[in-house]
Amino acid sequence: MEILINGRNLEGKRTGVGRYLANIIRIWSEKYHENNYKIFFKDEISSDPFINASNVESTLVSTPKSINIGPIWENIFLPNALRKNKTADLYFTSNYTLPVFPQRFKEIVTIFDISYIAHPEWFPKRNLAALKMLTGPTVNRADIILTGSEATKNEILKYYDVDNSKIFVTNLGVEEEFLKLDLKSDDEAVHKLKLKHNIKGKIVLFVGLIMNRRNVPVLMESISNIIQKTGEEINLVIIGKNHSYPFFDIDEMAERYGIKNYLRWIQYTDDEEVFNFYKAADIFMCSSLYEGFNITPLEAMFCGAPVICSNMSSLPEVVGDAAYMIDDPRDPIEMEKAITDVLSDEDLQSKLSERGKERAKIFSWDRCAQETIDIFRTLT
Repeated sequence: MEILINGRNLEGKRTGVGRYLANIIRIWSEKYHENNYKIFFKDEISSDPFINASNVESTLVSTPKSINIGPIWENIFLPNALRKNKTADLYFTSNYTLPVFPQRFKEIVTIFDISYIAHPEWFPKRNLAALKMLTGPTVNRADIILTGSEATKNEILKYYDVDNSKIFVTNLGVEEEFLKLDLKSDDEAVHKLKLKHNIKGKIVLFVGLIMNRRNVPVLMESISNIIQKTGEEINLVIIGKNHSYPFFDIDEMAERYGIKNYLRWIQYTDDEEVFNFYKAADIFMCSSLYEGFNITPLEAMFCGAPVICSNMSSLPEVVGDAAYMIDDPRDPIEMEKAITDVLSDEDLQSKLSERGKERAKIFSWDRCAQETIDIFRTLT
C-alpha cells in the first residue's frame, strides 16, 4: 500500500495525538516494509528517526505566512499536494477532520473524542467553527473512522447517523521511551528529582493539558482541605500547559486555596522527568469529566503509581479495576475522601500499584499499529 499521512500532529511539542501518530508510524516503518508512507508537514519536518527509513518519504507543504492557518492548510494546500500522488491507495489523518472536498483515494480519520460537539462550552468559539463544520461531513464520508475507546465510538453514533461498522476502536499504548527508562530506573533518579523541585512530603500528580474538563480546580480544593485538616505536607505536582476555557489562573487559585507553597506547576518537560514523577508519585490523579482515551493514567499504572480515576467517559476502559474510582469528580468531598483513603493506607497503595502494572500490560503500541494496518488492508 501507498499511504499518505497528515503529519501536522508530529510538529512542535507533542500532545497525546502526536505521540499516537509517531508511535504507529515508527512501528509501521520497522515492521511493515511492504508499504510506502508519505508524510506531509505544514511548518517543519519532524526529527523522528523513522523519517529516514527507506519506506518513508517526507514533504513540506508550505503556505504564505498571511494565511498559514491550520484549517486553510488542511483544506486547500494539503489536498493540492495529495492529488499529485497518482498511485496512492489511502489518505490517513489523526487530526479529527478530512479535507472538505473528497479525494480520489480511500480516506481514514482518527477521532479521539468529540468533546467540542458534546460540550462546546469548553471551547472558544473561534476554535469550534471549523471543527463543528467539518466533523459531520468527515464522519459521513470517511471510509474508516478510528477511535481509542468504545465510549467515543458510542458518542459519535449518538451525535451522527453513520454506519456502526466503519468505526473501529484501537486502544493506545505506553510510550517506548518509558519502556527503556524502566530498565534503568532507580531510587536515586527520584531522589534527585525531589531535590531539583524542592519537594518534601507526599506527591499527588496530574499530567496533561489543563482543560476545564480535567477538573483541576476541584483537585486543588481537595488538596487544600486535606492539608488544612491534617497538617500533612502534600505536594500537588501539575505537569501541563494551561489551555482552560473559560480561563482560570492556576497561580491565583493556588493562592486562594492556600496551597501556593505546595504547588509545583511545570508547564512542559521531557519524557524522562515525567517518567520519574510517575515513579515518585504517591497518587496519580485523573479526575476528568470527559476523555476520549487518556494515556496518562495508563502510563502512571505502568510506572506503579496508585491511580485515582473518575468513573466517567472512556476512563473505566483504560483503568479497569486497577484504580480507586470516583463517581462524581466534581464533588470535592468525594475526591478528598479518595485521596485521604489512598494516602493513609499502604496496603491499598500497594494493591493499586500492582493491579495497575498488570493492567498496563494489556496495552501496547505494537498492538495498536498492527490492528490499524490490518484495518487499512480491508480497503485495498
